[in-house]
Amino acid sequence: MNISRLHSRSLGALFLLPFLAYGIGTALVTSVLKEPEHLAWVAGQRTLFVGGTLLLLLNSLFVVGIGVLFFPILRERSQGIAVAYVCTRVMEALTLIVGVVFLLCILQLGDSAQPERVTLVQLLSKGNFWAYQLAMIILGAGSVAFCLSLYRSRLLPAWLPLVGAVGYGLLALGSVFELFGLPWGILFSGPGGLFELVLGGWLIARGFRTVTPSVAA
Repeated sequence: MNISRLHSRSLGALFLLPFLAYGIGTALVTSVLKEPEHLAWVAGQRTLFVGGTLLLLLNSLFVVGIGVLFFPILRERSQGIAVAYVCTRVMEALTLIVGVVFLLCILQLGDSAQPERVTLVQLLSKGNFWAYQLAMIILGAGSVAFCLSLYRSRLLPAWLPLVGAVGYGLLALGSVFELFGLPWGILFSGPGGLFELVLGGWLIARGFRTVTPSVAA
């Protein structure tokens, strides 16, 4: 299996760009919503808020791109895993988009600080949180088989996809804890996040190995 350097670098970039898009987007949105009882403040910071949500939407496009570019690579090993991974990334992206829709609904509430509107802002913000956690469960649960397929393919150093399999499993578990009110998600997300950062950097710098059919079997 011979994968072009452009393909590898494009995949590497798509693994790294979501950290920037989602991180910056979340920071912008959070800075506006830090005091939900002051809806006039939210209305006055509309540009920052919309800019943040657009970055969150851009993150979803990057996520789908990862699944699409990995499809021909995974198909060499298993058509089923290739399709499942694309579906995982699409479902992750759609769930994240639902969370962004919750956030955009806040802009329609106006600048009145009536108690019921403040409560609605808090509920919409919580809806975005729930959507994110559900997206991470989908990503984590759906990516374990993806990592094991990469391990069997020998396209990467053996340790890297194994770290990914463990990391994604922990990511899903941490998000389940978050949904049950246990704030442990950040502790469990580290290995999965580290895997994606290392994988992105590896693909940009080194690319995939060239593996003959006999070795990949």
